[in-house]
Amino acid sequence: MSIAIPASLVQNGTGIPDVCSRHGEAASLRKPVKFWSKPPAWSYLLIFFGALPFLIVTLVLRKEVQAQAWPFCEQCVKLHKTRLAIGIPLIALLPIGFGLAGSAGDAGALLFLLCLVLSIVGFVLLSRGTYRVLPWGFASRDGSAVDFPKAHPTFVAAAQAAYAQAAQQYAAWQASQQAGYGQPAPYGQQAPYGQPPAGYGSPQA
Repeated sequence: MSIAIPASLVQNGTGIPDVCSRHGEAASLRKPVKFWSKPPAWSYLLIFFGALPFLIVTLVLRKEVQAQAWPFCEQCVKLHKTRLAIGIPLIALLPIGFGLAGSAGDAGALLFLLCLVLSIVGFVLLSRGTYRVLPWGFASRDGSAVDFPKAHPTFVAAAQAAYAQAAQQYAAWQASQQAGYGQPAPYGQQAPYGQPPAGYGSPQA
């Protein structure tokens, strides 16, 4: 299931439920997370001109929404630790491959290629094991919301309930503000700042 949460609710935490977006289980850990927008599809054509133009365009157009305490469940924590435990040793094979390439002759080239492939796999695992990537969330192109295209149904239901509760609280606050505005101050007391005194705007005799 998919859901889009307004950026303001993600930033202040009122629209964030107490379950993780990936597995839909109760949160056991909270971490600050930055949600980035995806690069536009046309920007990938710049890769043919080199990685630098693509990187510049990606950084310039990137929108960011930060959550101060995003929820992660036990499965998320285990997945994070597992991918780090596998990814880091695989990346460490790259310098070993460089050493074998110059000392093992023809076999060294094959060993270097194998180490290179394994290190790339390690980089992928390491990047996908970070707490920024685990929630599967992306900021929208204009930065107004955070989209979760593969959110767990439990998270979607909890997020909708949190949004409804936040909307009710805001409506109640707005109603109390409107009710307080224009209320006459007690005789002999000055009206509060921003509130007109009694009789303000009424026709004069």
